[in-house]
Amino acid sequence: MAACQDNEELLTLFAAGALEPEEEARVRAHLDTCATCRAEAEANQEVLGLAALPPPSVKEQAMVAALPRTTVGAWRRAQVQQAARMRTAGALMAAAAVVLLVLGPVLQRRVATPPTPTPPVEAPANTPEEDAVALEQWALADPLADALDLSEADLEEPESDELLDSELDDFFSDTNPGESL
Repeated sequence: MAACQDNEELLTLFAAGALEPEEEARVRAHLDTCATCRAEAEANQEVLGLAALPPPSVKEQAMVAALPRTTVGAWRRAQVQQAARMRTAGALMAAAAVVLLVLGPVLQRRVATPPTPTPPVEAPANTPEEDAVALEQWALADPLADALDLSEADLEEPESDELLDSELDDFFSDTNPGESL
């Protein structure tokens, strides 16, 4: 036979000792009248008794009693360490501020003074003949010849080189080259 369906949960809680006083009184009154529920409650108490923890030892009781003191002590130590770190950080920041206040004007004076201007270096004046030679060398230079690995024989065109040389000579020998164009 099974226990009354309405009281199954209450019987388990009764066996565990987890009922409120008025509910416990109501369950006890029911157990006096119902033998099946009484047997179920005794079985639950037996099973729960096997799983019950042994009573705490004297050492465990002392540790539980000292728990609030040790917890507060650990918290206070942590607070003291944090305050020490904050004081150290504040002192370092104050020292940095003092260094900036002392060195700031010195560094600003160094940055604020403009550098002394240096006279520009003038290139040596070339004669018109030197300019013409440099222009001719620049005009004849072929930067792609090296990149394409072309030989000089491939680049030479005798008729055009002779024509170019004569035109350049005429151009540079004329005193007003703009008028001949």
